[in-house]
Amino acid sequence: MANKVSVILPVYKTSQYLKELNLRLCEVFRLEGFDYELIYIDDASPDNAWEILQTIAKQNIRVKIIKLSRNFGQHPAIAAALDHLMGDQIVLMDTDLQDRPEDIPMVLKELNETHQVVYTRKANVNCESWFVRVTSKIYHDLISKSISCSVPKNIGTFRAFSKKFSLAISKYQEHGILFGPLMFHAGFQYRVIDVYREERTKGRSGYTFSKRLNLAINSLVSYTDLPYRWMLNLGLATILGSLIYAILVVLFYLLNRDVLLPGLNLIVFLLTLIFGTMMIGLGVIGIYVFRIYQEVLRRPRYLIEDTLNFFDS
Repeated sequence: MANKVSVILPVYKTSQYLKELNLRLCEVFRLEGFDYELIYIDDASPDNAWEILQTIAKQNIRVKIIKLSRNFGQHPAIAAALDHLMGDQIVLMDTDLQDRPEDIPMVLKELNETHQVVYTRKANVNCESWFVRVTSKIYHDLISKSISCSVPKNIGTFRAFSKKFSLAISKYQEHGILFGPLMFHAGFQYRVIDVYREERTKGRSGYTFSKRLNLAINSLVSYTDLPYRWMLNLGLATILGSLIYAILVVLFYLLNRDVLLPGLNLIVFLLTLIFGTMMIGLGVIGIYVFRIYQEVLRRPRYLIEDTLNFFDS
């Protein structure tokens, strides 16, 4: 019996791409003869994405749509799809047509009993701005070093994985889940293949600088111990600097008993540095406390307002 393929498609501010994306996806699976389901998750997109998705789903029962009650974010939207899919092989991709539907068969061919996950690497990195490339490199390098796992450079959202791997990552029940670092944290053998990524032709990415920054902070807090290690090192450096300054003051006084070292400006600088370090340290502690508080509350990752085609297929 042939495997069923589930395609997870989070939707946010990409309504202008949905009709073309769906046509290309359906054509790919028709040509390959795969049994499939397309799961679109409307993450409270502020455009007319839901109306377009309803039209598409009414024309094809294999298209299944989920509407979240509010904007929960890309990763909770992915979690919603993972909790409802029926496929044996799962594909995750963006909905802005930068990930090409025609590459799906090539990615699925690499899935086997040995390799439970297939990541795609951008073969044409110049399709992204220099700022995105630099920040992505810093992010992946930090994650690689902190989780003791080599994270390939220039990998994107587009990837495929088995039902076995999907069930494994579903055991992670933390509220603030991030599937990017989580998938590497979970282990399993994987492959990386190169694919070409199309340039964005309409609109701008929903991943603004602030969202990228929040993602980086959440990843560091959730999967690494870097924040408090950095704070510890900063505190030790501040203490060391203060001790060196104190030794210099004593030596200067011993050599010039009538004159004290004129260090008012340096004293003010050290005081502001110490207080600034303390405030940053309290902020880091606050982040951890807040995340613990969120986990204790056990609030749901997402809430579903409406669905279509999940009980008709």
